[in-house]
Amino acid sequence: MTPMATHRFSAIRFAIPALLLAGCGLGGPAHDAASPNAGASVTMGFGSFEPESVHVKAGQTVEFRNTAVITHSVTDDAKLAEDAKDAVAPAGAAAFNSGDIPPGQIFTQTFTQPGTYTYFCTHHEDDGMVAKIIVDPAS
Repeated sequence: MTPMATHRFSAIRFAIPALLLAGCGLGGPAHDAASPNAGASVTMGFGSFEPESVHVKAGQTVEFRNTAVITHSVTDDAKLAEDAKDAVAPAGAAAFNSGDIPPGQIFTQTFTQPGTYTYFCTHHEDDGMVAKIIVDPAS
């Protein structure tokens, strides 16, 4: 094999795994810096939300960033919960549901109703992937 062919083979050999990993959640907007406009940012790892509890003010947006290599979701919809305590919202607040969030992607939700929201991942609720958002009045 000529030195040029060896160099091309080497480049291809490293490019293919990088592309495959990028498609598996190791790339994408979830790995960029958090939006400066977000009131809080929550990272979805392999089976957890980090941090497990965040505080924002009414009207602020929370960014949910799937940095894992698996699909996650974010919801407080009691109809989707296996355990009612995993889906709690303040009185008068509409339930939210991200649907599937692919690896490397972001979901945002703006919270307008003050109170405590308990949310979960529909795929990993049984594994304890449950967390809270505390929304304080805007004042």
